[in-house]
Order: sequence, then structure tokens, then C-alpha cells
Amino acid sequence: MHSPAIQSRALFAPAGLMAAIIVAASVVACEDTTEPGPPTFVASLNGASEVPAKAVGGTGSATIVKNGATYTYTITYTGMSGPLTMAHIHGPASATANAVVIVPFTTTGAGASGTLTGTFSSTNNPAITNDSLDVLMRTGNAYVNLHTAANVPGEIRGQLSQQP
Repeated sequence: MHSPAIQSRALFAPAGLMAAIIVAASVVACEDTTEPGPPTFVASLNGASEVPAKAVGGTGSATIVKNGATYTYTITYTGMSGPLTMAHIHGPASATANAVVIVPFTTTGAGASGTLTGTFSSTNNPAITNDSLDVLMRTGNAYVNLHTAANVPGEIRGQLSQQP
């Protein structure tokens, strides 16, 4: 006949195995299964990023979020030399090169500081599809550029990159 200690150990082993299975199942069930959010592209804008660099006080930030086929942009800026005359996404271009406008933003009524917001659904360049725009923004080969009368080619600029 088995001693009580052996019988206890015999009961304890299956109970321990069962507890381990329950804990493992709980961990798997609690893992984050949240779907990733929409692609978001960001840029920090300043005069030093212009090509050639500008010694200006203006700074800004740009956020572009893609939901389906619609892009929503928010560009906040301050300290410009005057009211905005133009604002765009340019590309394809690295941080050391200039490029053509591929998405214009509306600047009507924009002052020397403020926020531009809006949406777009395509580029204004038939050679650059939305898929190509996504690649350019994700890889840092597109940039946001804000222009003023004092700095017609551009006053502040920032390369876009995909936010993790």
C-alpha cells in the first residue's frame, strides 16, 4: 500500500499541471489583439531643414493620417516671418534635395502662426499614386514645406516619416 506522502504527491502533480495550463491559457487570452491604427506620418518643421537652410524663427509640426483612401492633415506652425502664402507636400526628395509639389494645402487666411487642417484623396501629380505617396512618406522621401512672401521657395520644412 502507498504511504500518504506518495498519494499526496500523486494528486499534487496533476493539480500543478492543471494550474500551469490555466495560467498559460489566461496569458494567451489576455494578449493584446488590438488592430493597428491607421498609418500616421509626422514631420517636425524648421528653417534648418530647408534646402538651402534658412536662419528663421519659425517652427512647426505636421501629422497626416490615412484612413482608407482619405488623408487628413494637421499642420501647426508658429513664428513665421509673415502670413503663409503656400503649403505643400513635395517629393520625391531626400532631406538634402528639393522636389516638385505633389499635394497642395489650402492656406487662405493663414497667419504667421496657426493650424492648417483638411483632407485630400489623391496627389496632384498623375505620376505619383497614393501607394507611391505612402511609400515616399514612410521612407522619408516626401516633405512638408511652408512658404511666406519673405521666403518664397520655403521658410520651414520637415521630412515625413511613418509614426511607429
